[in-house]
Amino acid sequence: MRALLVCPADRPHVSHLAETMPLSNLPVLGKTLVEYWIEHLVTLGAHEITVVTSDRPHLVRELVDDGRRWGVKIDVIPERWELSVTEARAKYIHNSGQSWLSEPNDAILMDHLPGLRQHALFTNYDSWFEAVHAFMWRAGGPDRIGIREIQPGVWVGLRSRISPQAELRAPCWIGRNVVVSSGAVIGPSAILDDRVFVEERAEVSHSIVAPETYVGEFTELRDSYAAGSLLLNWRRGSCTHVPDRFLLCALADRQPQVKATKLLPRMAALITLLATWPVGFAAILRSFMSNQAAFRTCRAVHPQLGGSDPRAREITYYELAHAGPWLKRWPQLWKIVKGEFSWVGNRPLTRAQAAMLSTDFERLWLNAPVGLVSLADARGCIDSLSDESRAHASFYSVQHHWRLDLAILCSALSHAIFGIGVEPMEEKEDLPVSLQPSVVKEKA
Repeated sequence: MRALLVCPADRPHVSHLAETMPLSNLPVLGKTLVEYWIEHLVTLGAHEITVVTSDRPHLVRELVDDGRRWGVKIDVIPERWELSVTEARAKYIHNSGQSWLSEPNDAILMDHLPGLRQHALFTNYDSWFEAVHAFMWRAGGPDRIGIREIQPGVWVGLRSRISPQAELRAPCWIGRNVVVSSGAVIGPSAILDDRVFVEERAEVSHSIVAPETYVGEFTELRDSYAAGSLLLNWRRGSCTHVPDRFLLCALADRQPQVKATKLLPRMAALITLLATWPVGFAAILRSFMSNQAAFRTCRAVHPQLGGSDPRAREITYYELAHAGPWLKRWPQLWKIVKGEFSWVGNRPLTRAQAAMLSTDFERLWLNAPVGLVSLADARGCIDSLSDESRAHASFYSVQHHWRLDLAILCSALSHAIFGIGVEPMEEKEDLPVSLQPSVVKEKA
């Protein structure tokens, strides 16, 4: 039996919850929203689950992987926008010729927790807190391994250390590997997710503390959601970032980074750089003879695998100031040698250009390494921020593999040397990405 999950995308009234992760990946009482739904579908008899998402699909795929840990097969399919349940059924279920769970479990929009359809999660921050609080009584059931109810309405996870001088007021939930120090007051209606550290004489009530968050000494959290330095009042909807790390901060600042280019491609770039130095030197010499600068300094947003925030740190690279569209990239071979660029990827964007990527699908551009050549180059969209270039970049971010990279290199090389293109492999191959065919398949 098969089932389909639709991940919620833009929800303006709870936008702060999605600053660092898609809403489907939000932690709720030790697990994430999508994990709860996968477990629910498995109990209903699903053996294959399709997860459709338009918000940072790479993070959803990283979380659920292939579904092996649940004993099912999971496919994560990116979409350009959030599908309604009706649209999802029409696109993936009707006329598929496969066996699906019966309605309404065949296609589910994850805007509520399993069994709590009456509690919408993302109407506003108030509804989100009420839904999580209502689910606390279900999540603490006997089927939850490692959670024990040490007194009525007080649940504590494995390897958590609670000082005898701390006060726990029901109802409250304390996850795994949590430390609650002497004199701290937890509850009522308090949730400390996994790996939270609460200092002495801190108070947490009617609040949720996200995983790996430090709550400092004498800090009082009331009607709040705390995630690292983010402090959100769920009643009023106000939000701030606490600058004082002694009051509130993340226990571990994990800044995902793009993997460095491997040694063999870097050596190939060095050999290419040495072999083509006469060509590059000739372009530099022409600039000097005309009394003009030979190089142009450029700054680009550094891609972050695990986030596509245009505020990410920048990198500096150089172009030949007076050269053709291909030759001007010659200095960037040195960035490949240093491991900061790849042979194939998405072309670098300035901070202003990155801010012009208006949808989550377009912002997938920033989820691939910076490349000397790109799929858009192979299609003839050189140094362009057109709709076609954005579609190619988003496709490459979620579908790239070594065969596609090789085809792109061959096509770009023929463009640069002979002015003709060798079409890379058809993008429809193994492609679960929803793109407009007229955009993706247009030839240069």
